[in-house]
Amino acid sequence: MPEADYSGKVSGRNEDKSKLFEYEIEETGTPVIKKSPLVMACRIADVYNTPNFESFICSMKSTYVEEEYLNEEGKVNYHILKPVLFEFPAYEYLKTGEVIGKCLSFAKGAK
Repeated sequence: MPEADYSGKVSGRNEDKSKLFEYEIEETGTPVIKKSPLVMACRIADVYNTPNFESFICSMKSTYVEEEYLNEEGKVNYHILKPVLFEFPAYEYLKTGEVIGKCLSFAKGAK
């Protein structure tokens, strides 16, 4: 978390952020951070420039995950791996992992 937090604080225009993390380059050319149990490689589909920010619209290309975080079907088990989310505009980190319901279970009373 300290390196990721710092990474959001400084601009890549002013500092080489590639030195913050120890990483290796996969055969696809994707840099994979060694300390991260989950890496999702994305392709940038579009960029929206807003005051003080660039917002990136991405599509997922590949996922790298440590084996201990996979379920029996070989999918990421988010009950064990609880990713951290960064939320705008409050600038807060949120821990995930609590199940609040099954897909389509909330639609029963809606019309």
